[in-house]
Amino acid sequence: MLLWLRARNLALIEDVSVEFEPGLHVFTGETGAGKSLLLDALGLALGARAQARLVGPRGPRATVEAGFHLAEERASAAVTEALDRAGVAVCDGEVLVRRELRLAGAGGTLISRAAVNGSAVPVGTLRAIGSGLAEIFGQSEHLTLLRPGVARDILDAAGGHADLLREVANAHRRWRGAEARVESLGTGAADPTRERVGLERALREIEAAAPEPGEREALTGERRTLASRERLLRLLDSVWSDLYGTDTSASARIGSAMRDLDEAAELDPATAEVLVGRPDLLAEVEDLAESVRDRRDVIEAGPERLAEIEDRLALLRRLERRHTDGAGGPEALLERAEAIRAELARLEARESARSEATAAAGVAEAAYREGARRLGAARRTAAGALETAVLAELPGLGLPKARFRIGLDPRGDASPDPPRARFAASGWDQVEFGFSANPGMPVAPLADVASGGETSRFFLALQAAAAERAARGQGDSRVLVFDEVDAGVSGRVADAVGRRLRRLATDRQLLCVTHLPQVAALGSTHFRVEKLESGAVVRIHRLAGETRLEEIARMLAGPEVTEAARRNARDLLSGASSPSLDPAQEIPSS
Repeated sequence: MLLWLRARNLALIEDVSVEFEPGLHVFTGETGAGKSLLLDALGLALGARAQARLVGPRGPRATVEAGFHLAEERASAAVTEALDRAGVAVCDGEVLVRRELRLAGAGGTLISRAAVNGSAVPVGTLRAIGSGLAEIFGQSEHLTLLRPGVARDILDAAGGHADLLREVANAHRRWRGAEARVESLGTGAADPTRERVGLERALREIEAAAPEPGEREALTGERRTLASRERLLRLLDSVWSDLYGTDTSASARIGSAMRDLDEAAELDPATAEVLVGRPDLLAEVEDLAESVRDRRDVIEAGPERLAEIEDRLALLRRLERRHTDGAGGPEALLERAEAIRAELARLEARESARSEATAAAGVAEAAYREGARRLGAARRTAAGALETAVLAELPGLGLPKARFRIGLDPRGDASPDPPRARFAASGWDQVEFGFSANPGMPVAPLADVASGGETSRFFLALQAAAAERAARGQGDSRVLVFDEVDAGVSGRVADAVGRRLRRLATDRQLLCVTHLPQVAALGSTHFRVEKLESGAVVRIHRLAGETRLEEIARMLAGPEVTEAARRNARDLLSGASSPSLDPAQEIPSS
């Protein structure tokens, strides 16, 4: 419940304090007197968007403070959670909110600060807390019924679906996160499978070729050698002959010399000592001759070897062009092979992660679908109850033959789940209000068939029915604030509107700005808002007794109050306490 409200230097409000009580509070006054400024002040205290125009002429600073009493047993979960998240302590149910607007610097930059129970909080936090303390329905608010999603929001408020909505919103957030993870793991290649196949083929080609470091230089040198084959063969033949191939070769002469030394050693022990520690010259010469012969044989097979070298060099060049931009040689191919192995390992890890992410996304999607189905079932149940409650309100608002239907898509449990394109944080249901004011006309979307006056009364019926259901089901204790919700009606319909507002105020606190004397007479507390003759200051007076009688007479007669207007005002006030119009009683449409 709103206990008090104070505004200082807020537009034309110099310094105004208003105290409130339970029940229906009505605010009246001439057009342009500043009644809506009071709602602006309350809106700021609840976290509404700050505007520089609201800072008054009496300094660069405007402040608004409001005190609420939050009954623990009726506090909404939303406001309790918002207070907990902000770390704001609540003692004895008292919630004090403060909003300050300040114009700073030569350019008049607007600075906004907010606090709850003395703790500074962001304006967004104040807005979250304020949404659980009060709800303001501004002028032409009934036109919001024509906006997409509003019908669904009203149905959810009436059905008390806050917990289900949070569950579905959380499931939707997890599903979106899981889908984003799958999508991110799928980026980097138009076709990950095709990329992996291409890498594997490249690796097989390089591994099959088995390049070795320095191989190209070695092959190039060998090819250069083979180009001098004839001369090399002649030279190697000559060397082999000199070493081993003739009777006069080095090996033959060394062999003869060694035999002579052996014979001399038998005759002279000192000669034997000459051979001690000496290398086996004959064996070394024979090994050298063998090596020369082997090399000669290789060179002698030159045409075949040269072809092998050319083929090998061509293969290396082809692999280099394909995998290393034609540069780097066998070393670059080996590096590319290592890089491919690393990339394949990364791809394998990514595909494994994507598989896991896809499975997780499937689980998240199933959880969302389950939550959305349960929310849809709850909405269908609430729709039937809200239809009944609204239809009970309409006759008393001058719409005795009106029909009201709530259309939902999908329509029931037998309907298939909608596609993913319909997934939303608020569920997948599409809700539409159908209306017909006349029995001969079919029920059609409200935006297509309802006049402005019918929409306004239908809005009030919805708010009354939904608020009562929410209060019974959820312990909703928010203050409801209506700014000329009774616009466009008069006579008995105006009286019916006032009585519904007062009936709604038996369970909660209501504030209503009105121009209708019938509504004003039904308020339990009456305030008059007036602008001083200077036009620079707004004042608010609490009315009772004769002052209230005079105000209602003014509303009936205009500036010149007559005795007849006073009698009518007295009749309105005396009749305000009578249950002359039962909520179910039909009155003629106007």
